[in-house]
Amino acid sequence: MSLNVAYIALGSNLGKRLEQMQSAVERLAEKPELTILHISPIYENRAIGMGDADPFLNAVAKLETSLAPEALLDVCLAVEDDLKRVRAESWIPRTIDIDLLVYEGVEIESEKLILPHPEIQARDFVARPLMDIAPDLVLRGKTIDEWVGALPLVELMLYPKQILLPKPKVL
Repeated sequence: MSLNVAYIALGSNLGKRLEQMQSAVERLAEKPELTILHISPIYENRAIGMGDADPFLNAVAKLETSLAPEALLDVCLAVEDDLKRVRAESWIPRTIDIDLLVYEGVEIESEKLILPHPEIQARDFVARPLMDIAPDLVLRGKTIDEWVGALPLVELMLYPKQILLPKPKVL
């Protein structure tokens, strides 16, 4: 079984934000087809496009998986559903948001999935935590470090707490 490296973004701005992000990571880690390898520091930022909504916590996780990209996306969406993510419309507060950012070596553009995620280099709250764990990752001809260097970091603050890596699976 071949393993692939992927990166996912985690975000929350409703309820117990850190607990929901931790729960999402633990639920993902329960899947035998994936292993969480590393989790970035957490950043807090205003809820862009959501008026006066509570600020978001954002982080990025690096994982190893035997799942195909679409199957990995399905797992992420199922975890969001388990954590009561509401999908009424775009740009609304959410308990949890899990986005598949990069599945190394794969480019896809379908109705269901675009990889690499088309907004990484435009969103400091995604690019910065991704840079923390993969500064040499190349997207669209530039390293993530170069993309972050070109972004204005507006209202992005390092959060004082961390998402804990789940305990290793016992085989």
